[in-house]
Amino acid sequence: MALDRVGHYHRWKRTTVGIIISSFGESEKVIFLDTNFLMAIGQMASFNLTYELDRVLPGKRELIVLEPILYELNKLRQSGKIKVEKEAQIALLYVEKECKIWKTDYNHRNIDFVLLEYGKRYTGIIATNDRQLKRLARKKGLLTLFIRNQSYLMLE
Repeated sequence: MALDRVGHYHRWKRTTVGIIISSFGESEKVIFLDTNFLMAIGQMASFNLTYELDRVLPGKRELIVLEPILYELNKLRQSGKIKVEKEAQIALLYVEKECKIWKTDYNHRNIDFVLLEYGKRYTGIIATNDRQLKRLARKKGLLTLFIRNQSYLMLE
């Protein structure tokens, strides 16, 4: 049984006629959400993240927000800029309803580093719109999920 990049298990069976059939089994996909990805939810009123996740990654999935990202969102909520505060509030409400919050065991200042380490440790997908973080994730062999044209998700 082998696991491909999207999280399907392949089991190969040989039938009596000699045809090889691949059967898929879904594994749970772990998606680590970045701050700017969460803020984008508040910036785009017509964007439906749940629908897009079902379209791009059907099956079982777990949305994870690391604790330092929650601290960043709370800082942004108290930034003094009305637009940023509203976007951060919408992101926090989404996290509260749809995501699991994980405490981190890293005391590193760069949250991108922590995201990459957790992504590698749990073979997760990094959800971000940050160009530099996407590049680093690809170098480490991780999949990235990002919003394209403010209307749909893409997995690379």
